[in-house]
Amino acid sequence: VSQSRYFRPFPRAGEGFTLLEILLAVGIGVIFMGGAVVLLSSTFEDKGIKDTSDLLRDAAREAREQALTSGARQVVRLDADRVNNQAIPEGVRIDFWRPGMQKKEWAIPQDVQWEFTGGGLVEPVRLRLVHGENMEILEFNALTGEARRQLPKAR
Repeated sequence: VSQSRYFRPFPRAGEGFTLLEILLAVGIGVIFMGGAVVLLSSTFEDKGIKDTSDLLRDAAREAREQALTSGARQVVRLDADRVNNQAIPEGVRIDFWRPGMQKKEWAIPQDVQWEFTGGGLVEPVRLRLVHGENMEILEFNALTGEARRQLPKAR
């Protein structure tokens, strides 16, 4: 058996890929890459919103723990650019909603006192965080004080 049967440095006529096969393979690759980009871009979070969300969650958790430990009422103070005197990231806007307000009536907080009772109950509020085109809504549970993230409806 000659070695040329197993190893040919140059393909014979009729071997290899046609231009159509190469274009088809490249087209399929482009489609998969486009899908991957869309999938990955939707998983990235806005850093300003994430940092503000973390700040709000931490403030709520801390106030609830102090209320349960001490048995005394605790308050988280919300302003347009601060949470408990801590500045929120620049460019992020907090909108505030509490029971008693109209359903679609959001207000910019100005010295809002968000109350946590000594028994651990939390005043239920919704906070909408807006940064440029990005938005997230946090709804805080009255019993646990934990925030549930709501995805905004398509505009």
